[in-house]
Amino acid sequence: MENWQRNAARALGFAAGAAAVGAVGVVAGGVALARMAVTPEREAESPVTLVGLQRSGSATVARLRGVDCDLPGRYSLVFDGGAGHARLGPVLSSGPEGTMRELLRVDRGAPREGMRARLAGWWYVAPEELGYATERIEYPTELGDAEAWIVHPPRTRKKRWAVHVHGRGAPPEETLRGVAPLARAGITSLVISYRNDPGAPSGAYGRYGVGVSEARDVDAAIAEARRRGAQRVTLFGWSMGGTAALVSATRGEHRDAIDGLILDSPAIDWDELLRYHAAGRRAPKLVAELGIRLLWQGRVRGGEAGGIAFDGLNAAAFGRELQVPVLVHASEQDSFVPCSGAQRLAAARPDLVQLRLQKRGEHVKLWNVDPERWERATEQFARALPRPAWRG
Repeated sequence: MENWQRNAARALGFAAGAAAVGAVGVVAGGVALARMAVTPEREAESPVTLVGLQRSGSATVARLRGVDCDLPGRYSLVFDGGAGHARLGPVLSSGPEGTMRELLRVDRGAPREGMRARLAGWWYVAPEELGYATERIEYPTELGDAEAWIVHPPRTRKKRWAVHVHGRGAPPEETLRGVAPLARAGITSLVISYRNDPGAPSGAYGRYGVGVSEARDVDAAIAEARRRGAQRVTLFGWSMGGTAALVSATRGEHRDAIDGLILDSPAIDWDELLRYHAAGRRAPKLVAELGIRLLWQGRVRGGEAGGIAFDGLNAAAFGRELQVPVLVHASEQDSFVPCSGAQRLAAARPDLVQLRLQKRGEHVKLWNVDPERWERATEQFARALPRPAWRG
């Protein structure tokens, strides 16, 4: 074993356990798991192969093979490293030869038979598609300026704004599915990029802080909304963006302005999440524990230079600190972030947390299954939010 591996195992108190299952493998696995959690990636969604394209009357039908290509609902097909984007309708048929979906529209690029692509939950490619007035701006963060969109509803409601925070490895376009229901409620939306995104500064070591570091960019976005006249701000977070929204709402410098949170497939219990992914790779439990401690103590570098405090990233901790209503969209079929964290948060704070648990829908793909119900629940919740109480 190399010196750094031996020293890490001893420092973390894992030497004896590591010896039982192979010290080198455990330490290497823990390092790999820790790095996976904090390293930005641009291919985070379901890989598929476009097996063929064929005409059926006036329609073009795509035949697909791969992970989740038979999910219910409509989806984006992203290809050529994000340069290409098309839209797929619901499943027409599925069998050994592949899954058939109508190719509804090609926004950019040219789909080709045999190409590799990915199935994404985000649908819109630009805020202008929603039909509302849009501004493209930059807002200041502690690291430099980051790009954002402002989407103005026809009629604003009592200087209410929302900040939309996308998930790990996703573009800001992911959040546009949540803009329309808030616009109908009269809420102006600020759709942000954050550290390590294209169009935003790089974070510490070019890595994520699993929502902790990103929450400071959310705070900066709230400050920008307040400078532009916002008196109340709703946070709308997706996946790791849900973590950032929770951190900002419970510990951020502008939490006095936040009137509520809307979360889709949120990552709430990070230690449990890392254990879940380690188990999915059939790794010993010791690997997950080591990965967590490596990040906690800063031995694997993440977005927080001194390490990431996992004891504050769980349902119990967030539940104790919540002061505003929360709507959580979650799915029993989420195979990336299990819904158990959302269930625990709702159980911890039934006075504040409304859990909308779907039976179907993959991670951040709940809107795609039933957009009408998803948007109706979102709009109703946003309309009913009370003005935040003074919190000192």
